Amino acid sequence: MAGSVLSRAEVPAIYSSLGRFGFGALGLLIIMLGVRPWPKPSRPIVYRLIAMGFFGVALYNICFFSGLRTVPSGRASLMASLQPSLIFIYSRIVWGEKVTLKKLCGLSLSLFGAGLVLTQADPEKLFVTGLGSGDLWILAAVLAWFAYTILGRDLANKIEPLPATAYSIWAGLAMLIFYALLTRPTSPNLNTLEFWAVSAYLGFLGTTLAFLLYLRGLEQIGAARTSVFLNFVPIFSVLTSNIILKEPITWPTIIGGALALTGVRLLR
Repeated sequence: MAGSVLSRAEVPAIYSSLGRFGFGALGLLIIMLGVRPWPKPSRPIVYRLIAMGFFGVALYNICFFSGLRTVPSGRASLMASLQPSLIFIYSRIVWGEKVTLKKLCGLSLSLFGAGLVLTQADPEKLFVTGLGSGDLWILAAVLAWFAYTILGRDLANKIEPLPATAYSIWAGLAMLIFYALLTRPTSPNLNTLEFWAVSAYLGFLGTTLAFLLYLRGLEQIGAARTSVFLNFVPIFSVLTSNIILKEPITWPTIIGGALALTGVRLLR
């Protein structure tokens, strides 16, 4: 919802991302100053952390903020509920996780519900006009976060969540700065209370705190189970977006979201 506020103010995705991760990186630096000595990861782990910065910070946020220009925040969050299904499929193919009838039903419900949200109960329209550019941006963001989750899961027990979060976010911030210097997109006046307040909220709470808790979850209960908890996001997003941003809630969104969340719950 906070991202929608910036997108509706016509703030380019790169500046929204820089605002968020500028504050997020600052918060992590303050915390890391109390940690001595800083761990020195091996070269393979460094490469993995850089990849996490690319997928989970740079690519994800540019795609997500771009998508929010045309996709309501509630619908975008429901589309993001595809991620646990991707984790499940990957876990089965790569990690050999056991497949049960319950999990297959959950996967089917999740994908059907997400499809209902995407098509707004009109599949024929999808084949005629295709997905909108905003939908494609959001789906790209989902894939980017999927990659971040898989990379983070493989780091468990190799480096602590705090330095892993800090190093990956600092790497991602450096990529965002480089991208901004290359593209130099035009922007409205960013020196507003709204921009700085929303960026600080996204940075300190939606980045510093959230990323630390997410990686701690990956370390303690694994990727598949951790990803399930992300499905609380659509519930709060749809409700708060309707109350605060006055975004309409359509019946395909309600039914599709309920099916997607039920299906994901069965994937546990």
